[in-house]
Amino acid sequence: MKFFRKMSKTEQNNWRNGAILGFYTYMLLLFINYIYFLLFGSEPLTSFVIFWIGLFVAFGYEFFINLIAKMRVKKIDC
Repeated sequence: MKFFRKMSKTEQNNWRNGAILGFYTYMLLLFINYIYFLLFGSEPLTSFVIFWIGLFVAFGYEFFINLIAKMRVKKIDC
């Protein structure tokens, strides 16, 4: 039994781009968090918040570029 369909090459590339952006978001937030901690002695963001922001960025960006790609395909077909 299959629970998920196979991803197309475009969807695979879009997921890769979303994962890369999510990773860079994690790195940027961790850097900001650490610098703030060094300067002021407290952390502005919790690990929980950093984790969910990174996931949201990765999946949100992937969803967004998949949506744009589908709209382009529909526009070409019309």
